[in-house]
Amino acid sequence: MNTGYTLAKPFHPGGFVRRKIFEPRNLTIMGAAAALGVTRQGLSDFLAERASLTVEIAFQIEKSFGFNAEALMEMQTRYDLTILRQRDRAAQMNLVSKQTSQPSRFTGRSAA
Repeated sequence: MNTGYTLAKPFHPGGFVRRKIFEPRNLTIMGAAAALGVTRQGLSDFLAERASLTVEIAFQIEKSFGFNAEALMEMQTRYDLTILRQRDRAAQMNLVSKQTSQPSRFTGRSAA
């Protein structure tokens, strides 16, 4: 049962936060991390789309800049689910490909 939608090409919330919140305010990673009270490395990894959004960072963005934490977390959840579905489809296709390319071990002859 499919009750939602998936994005064909998902976007990571780190890019959204970088482009829509930090760049218009000319915030550096160090300045933003200090304003949010989070580590520079953790924020950097998130903005570079190497790490997922944490509840802590989402909450601090909401407190500091007014962007809804739940909406940011939903963005991360949709991104994660889309990536997982893509990986699963690729694994299934790989499995089917391997099964169809391997010769059958059974030739239909009896082993007498």
